[in-house]
Amino acid sequence: MKIVELSDLSDGAAHKTMKILLLSAALIGVLLSQSPNLFAFTIKTTDEGGMLQWDASRVAIFFRVGNTGQGSRPEVIQAIDRAFIKWEEKSKGELAFVYADGDEDGEAIRDGINSILWVFDDWRYGDTIAAISTIWPSDDGETIAEVDIEFNGRDFDWSSPDSPGIGETALHEIGHLLGVGHSFNPGAVMHATAGPSAAARQELSRDDIEALVFLYPPKPRELNRYDLPVLFYPRDFPNEPSGFPPTTGPDPGPGHWINTLGGVDYNGDGFRSELLAGGRGEDGGNTLETWEMTDNDNDRYRRIGPSQPIQLPGEITAVSGIDLNRDGIGSEAAVILRHEGREKLVFYDLNPAAAMEPAGSMAITSPPADNLIGMAGLDADGDQFRDELLILRAEGGGFALYLHEIPPIGEDIQDPDPGTRIGIPGLQENSILLGLAVLDADGDGVERDPVFLELTGTGEYWLHSFRLTNPEDGSGYRIDYLTSAQLGEEISGVLPARMTGIDLNRDGFFDELIIFSSKK
Repeated sequence: MKIVELSDLSDGAAHKTMKILLLSAALIGVLLSQSPNLFAFTIKTTDEGGMLQWDASRVAIFFRVGNTGQGSRPEVIQAIDRAFIKWEEKSKGELAFVYADGDEDGEAIRDGINSILWVFDDWRYGDTIAAISTIWPSDDGETIAEVDIEFNGRDFDWSSPDSPGIGETALHEIGHLLGVGHSFNPGAVMHATAGPSAAARQELSRDDIEALVFLYPPKPRELNRYDLPVLFYPRDFPNEPSGFPPTTGPDPGPGHWINTLGGVDYNGDGFRSELLAGGRGEDGGNTLETWEMTDNDNDRYRRIGPSQPIQLPGEITAVSGIDLNRDGIGSEAAVILRHEGREKLVFYDLNPAAAMEPAGSMAITSPPADNLIGMAGLDADGDQFRDELLILRAEGGGFALYLHEIPPIGEDIQDPDPGTRIGIPGLQENSILLGLAVLDADGDGVERDPVFLELTGTGEYWLHSFRLTNPEDGSGYRIDYLTSAQLGEEISGVLPARMTGIDLNRDGFFDELIIFSSKK
């Protein structure tokens, strides 16, 4: 079974071959905190009448962009990415969208890939239909498994000023991708039609946002903690637990949420036992915060130091502790800021006495849309300083690592650094990676083990550990497989860059792992 949503760019009513649940304004008012305002959105439903939405474990939605007639032009991909970002920001940390590269040969078929395509001679939905979204439900029909979006390239010149606009149309179709139906509110992005008397909307209305929150309400978060040597090598640690009880927090407060984590030695005591968190607010502002475990039975985190606003433009997509001044401590922060299709590494001294001004920066080669999964600091060259960064990206239908050497303190490098690319062995079909940490996974005292968090197509979470090496034969950096372990059912709803290594028990070994997830 599939559900097709057609977006009519004429002034007539949109055609629909789907079953939807029409929520009356009165009912919505009751469901949405008894708001006195009237809402007019609809949502898609299953054959049994339940809400059709993405499963809680798959709220990181990967997408590919196909042939636009002139190839996957960066400006086209950036316009689509901006539309995704608008929905992502309004979800308040409940959803993330990841660009998984171009797909020149993509088709709107059930293949496990969320494809955005342009169709020319084979367009079969009518000359007033600008785009369609095809939803492929899961085998049990209860959740969304895949969505393909097709643009009408036969009857619309999308490069023309008279076209409805790729970004505006994508904004509407992404609503369908999330399970939102058409709205009766003519001011909503999800209104059924656009044309001479109803221009395509460029920003989400309150009605659109209410539909989003209705489908994906905010959930409490917790930190799941693992002792990796015990988890990966249980025979060597008999009768020792591989996991710790989950902890509460960090909670940045109302109107703010955590969108990336890293481990850091904030107080310079030689233990990287503090959490570095990149946060975002409803006002769009970015913050950098540090958190430590309390002494109250180790069951929660508390903020240490002030919440430090990042004044530079862009969105924080990754953070990590780093040894910027090469003193062997590692109490500085590396932050990736993404702005208008470009990425920059910005470095900060976390010392409370230091001014919250950048202590250096470095531009890095960036894809046209956000494909970042995680970042971690490490000592790749063995000089006893954690002055390199490893970045995990979705790429080419798979994943790749990029190793970057950070500049000396105080330098600002404008020429984008491409980094050293390191391939990753293939995963199971329809699996995705959601996190990266680099630590001492096998307990040998060497912190050069990349660990990946995999979510399989069947909904299982796995951790895979590798060893980063740089052979003397000059063949370059590579990763060699070490071991894997399956996690239980204690985690769900993990989003990219919400995983980090940490010295949780302050024993001098950087071999514990934290995963920030939805509370089950």
